[in-house]
Amino acid sequence: MKKLILCGILAIGAMLTAKAQKVNFGVKGGLNIAKLTAYDDSKTLAGFNVGGLVHIGLTDSWAIQPELLYSAQGTKRSNALLIGNIPGTVKLNYVNIPVMVQYTIADAFFVEAGPQLGILASAKYRVNNHTSDIKDNMKSIDFGLGLGCGYQFDMGLGVNARYNFGLTNVFDNDNTNHKNSVAQIGLFYQF
Repeated sequence: MKKLILCGILAIGAMLTAKAQKVNFGVKGGLNIAKLTAYDDSKTLAGFNVGGLVHIGLTDSWAIQPELLYSAQGTKRSNALLIGNIPGTVKLNYVNIPVMVQYTIADAFFVEAGPQLGILASAKYRVNNHTSDIKDNMKSIDFGLGLGCGYQFDMGLGVNARYNFGLTNVFDNDNTNHKNSVAQIGLFYQF
């Protein structure tokens, strides 16, 4: 299933590149403010995202931007899952593949929206000084949607903000439907 999805994304990217007016490669990184929904005691967890992008200009106003990002996500809890009133932290690391459709509103200001595929790289649960690997309890694929905006300066440097909300439950065999919720701010540079 993963191979089929990745092949589909690559095929769409190849078709769009053939019709593109301008293709730029770039790098990006920034701060994640993440949490999992459906926990009453959930608090945000700071993390980071870093990776590369391909900006495919279709017209002067429209572009497609596939990205490949390593993203540190998760949540803090005031009550541990099994222990009681002890704070705990769920740390989830994903390789995310968002495909954003961008529309330039003004000279260099753009808005964006698009789907995101997340592949779980690691999952840890930490209580006090004890860390447990919980990857076997998690779904290996996460689907989401992203909405954002940004500004790109003439030199190729830019700033962006994005909110990614998960569409799928991140835990296997869980009836409470925990989803990723990640706000991102960061910098990017197109070569």
